[in-house]
Amino acid sequence: MEVQESNDVVKAWKQEVLNSRGKDAEHTLKCCLDIERYAKEHKDAALLGFAYFYSGETYYLLNDVEHMFHNIAQAIHLLGQTGQWELIARSYNLMAISSVNKGNVSAAMDYYLTGLNYCRKYGITKMEISIMQNLGNLYMENGVYHEAQSYFEKAHSYYKSNSTKKGNYVGLTAIYVNLARCYMLQGMLDKTRVYIEKLDSECESYYEDIDYLYVGCMKARYYHLIRSYARRDAQIAEIQEKIDKYVQIMEVFDDLYDFCNLMLEIDRDDVLWMVVGKLDEIVKNAGVVNLQRKVISLKIKGYRKNQDNASYMQAAGLYYELSEIMERENKDMIVNMLYVRSSLERANESRKQMEAVNVKLLEQSETDQLTGLANHYRLNDYSEKVLKYCFEHQLPLAMEILDIDFFKQYNDNYGHQQGDECITAIANQLKKMENGQTFCARYGGDEFIVIYAGMSAEEVRERAESLRQNIMNLKLEHLYSKALPIVTISQGISYGIPEEENRSWDFLHVADMLLYRVKARSRNDICLANLNGEEIEPPKQQEKVEP
Repeated sequence: MEVQESNDVVKAWKQEVLNSRGKDAEHTLKCCLDIERYAKEHKDAALLGFAYFYSGETYYLLNDVEHMFHNIAQAIHLLGQTGQWELIARSYNLMAISSVNKGNVSAAMDYYLTGLNYCRKYGITKMEISIMQNLGNLYMENGVYHEAQSYFEKAHSYYKSNSTKKGNYVGLTAIYVNLARCYMLQGMLDKTRVYIEKLDSECESYYEDIDYLYVGCMKARYYHLIRSYARRDAQIAEIQEKIDKYVQIMEVFDDLYDFCNLMLEIDRDDVLWMVVGKLDEIVKNAGVVNLQRKVISLKIKGYRKNQDNASYMQAAGLYYELSEIMERENKDMIVNMLYVRSSLERANESRKQMEAVNVKLLEQSETDQLTGLANHYRLNDYSEKVLKYCFEHQLPLAMEILDIDFFKQYNDNYGHQQGDECITAIANQLKKMENGQTFCARYGGDEFIVIYAGMSAEEVRERAESLRQNIMNLKLEHLYSKALPIVTISQGISYGIPEEENRSWDFLHVADMLLYRVKARSRNDICLANLNGEEIEPPKQQEKVEP
């Protein structure tokens, strides 16, 4: 198969996954398996992470927790290697929701917070809003209303700051319902009413069937509390109608569970047993023991209320059996959690090793191996950046080219090994000069570049002169030099404030010309000039006047 053809096939598979997810589980899993095989064959970690994630998501929708955790754990490892941070955040969100359904609050909290950290670190705002709401719900269901309210309000703030689509009220509806419920559970009915009014004025025209269910459950409870029984009953009637249209009610299980408790309070057994029957069917098919146990608890309350002792005892026995199963499942979940943690640690370790290798490779690619100074490639990058900076801020810039006087004769007579030692000794002096304003690089052979940013001409000359003197002070023998019997350098320095049309090469070209000017007349000297080649003479020393 040709490369382009192969890529087109993979793209088609990926699109099929995205199109079928949540609609056709069998087809989604088949496409994921095809992608997985291809990714393993071609050692494509990013593609393999994609396949494992969407397989895990599909198993989550099928309530196959074991396969979900297995695939998601493998996905996290690969997604971390390839920088697919949004899918990692979504992975933790899925594991958290599964943990909530299993009744493991501590595991859910850990997964939510981990996912939230990824969202904040990598700016995944949409997912961050979802996780904040889920965290808020977790706190709310456990009676920690202050924390719940804080998360809901943050989610609302983020939504307002980042929502750009008019009419995109799906997320907003959930936020308003959660805030209304949170205030209602705290007995703050005036604030509850504010968000109900917002729902009616801003969101209602965009409701889908599922929205009518969870909004209606909240409103029914609110209207009951304020003794508006006619509006309460209207909401109950609407829920009866919508629940038959919207079969996949797992998403609103908690809302319907609370609704059933309300039906118990107001003696609406007809509605209670209708909703319990639907919940019972759903959770049995899903095999979620904790939710099965919750449905049984509703039945127990109903049987006790109606004094149906035989049914009550049977339900109580089943509740006990489910509690034992749930205990075993929680142990399995802890194992799964540890497995995920282990995978994450391996992923982190792999990433750290990769980053260390990349840093080393970058250093090697940008550093001269002999001297440790910046090489030609890093010089090119830095020179253009500093040129742009000096232009934008109208700061003076100087670029110096220097080389070792009569270095060919040095190599010819002392040998290349000692020649390398001489170059290294010069480089060590240059390293001492480097700071925020001075950058040094080896240009090639015995040539070096020094870039001075934001200095006056006098300061540049002083630093260049200091370098020349320091190299002379090394007293490296060079009996074959026509300048001095020690190693010396010649320096050409271009100086000026960059103009818009200037490039670093303009400065280096002039510096090179000035270097040859020094060599032509003396060696072991400095020539500092503007971009027109006009030399900038050092300031004359004022003669002391005796009083």
